[in-house]
Amino acid sequence: MFFKRTKASGVTQEIRVRRCYGCGAILQDTDPQEVGYVPPEKFESGEDTLCERCYKLRHYSTYKKTPDFNIDYVTILDSAKEEGALVVYVLNAFCLTGALLDGIGKYLPENVIVVVNKRDVLPKSYSDEFLREYVLKKLEPEKIHVQDLIMTSSKGMNIQEMMASIEKHRNGKSVYFIGAYQVGKSSLINRLLKEYKNSTEKMITTSPYPGTTLDVISIPLDNDSYIYDTPGIYNPKSIVSFIEPEIVKYVIPRTEIRPERYQTKAGQSFLLSNLCRIDYVEGPKAELTFYKSNDITIERCKLNKADMTFKLLCDNEQASFRTGKVHSINDLAKTSLSIEENVPYRIRVVGLGFFDFIGGGQKIDVYAPDGVKIICEKNEVSR
Repeated sequence: MFFKRTKASGVTQEIRVRRCYGCGAILQDTDPQEVGYVPPEKFESGEDTLCERCYKLRHYSTYKKTPDFNIDYVTILDSAKEEGALVVYVLNAFCLTGALLDGIGKYLPENVIVVVNKRDVLPKSYSDEFLREYVLKKLEPEKIHVQDLIMTSSKGMNIQEMMASIEKHRNGKSVYFIGAYQVGKSSLINRLLKEYKNSTEKMITTSPYPGTTLDVISIPLDNDSYIYDTPGIYNPKSIVSFIEPEIVKYVIPRTEIRPERYQTKAGQSFLLSNLCRIDYVEGPKAELTFYKSNDITIERCKLNKADMTFKLLCDNEQASFRTGKVHSINDLAKTSLSIEENVPYRIRVVGLGFFDFIGGGQKIDVYAPDGVKIICEKNEVSR
């Protein structure tokens, strides 16, 4: 194993120096301009933490635009391929379609582990087998050589399994963590750094990767190899890339989601904050089951009042959250869907969630920010 468990006991434990588990700097709460600074309340808590600099670096969107999948990323992946390194491709279990990076397969080395992160936010009844099959099916067009597929979460689920798989497949080479914006990639690494300490003399550093403008966190594994934590990649088809960084936390589930079921009929509309509207235009009575963040409330109204109700949501300054980029339904793009009969369906609003129902010849209109992908798929095996 390339990390050793942190152990301390007796007097040594009481007098040990507290360090940032990101960069290794000694923590202090007196000078914000010096390395290792944390706010006094964090310092007094005595908990393992990141210094303010590392915290900002780990949350790229707080100070810089999330980068596109551009020549800088190609340069990084070319280096990984030349080295024969291991790539850990991190996906988001809740929003796989928003985590998949189109065209990335041709740039990856032969050695890839896929980590399906945030499994804990899906209901426990959700089928792991279905999730695994769905991921592998979606990856097929990219022709990625998947050595292992692990479901995990930054809260600790299967962390040891993931680390054992990395050690097995890296063959003494470096490891590159890659993934879309907000899949939880850096949180996984933070979890590792909380439980283990660097056993080399080298420091954890953050600097532009050679030949690029991208800041990459380098974590020494041994004297010859590193974990490289790359910034999240901007994915324009996900609603997460459209909304303001400060409301992302409301849209991405943080706890196990609670499916919400609604009996509906033609002429009803469902409003999800001012981010999305779903109109049940035509069709028989049906049950819609929504899967989305528990922080997002669904408001149902008659279709003939939907424009007015949506406008009220846009203007509601007392709402727990709303995007300032949408002022009326005219700011959203409409996708019209025609549904076959007697087939289970799942409609995904990429980055926001999905809903299930039984097809009955319905006509459904989905309104979402322009560019956000709407996916209508037959859910032949309902899980």
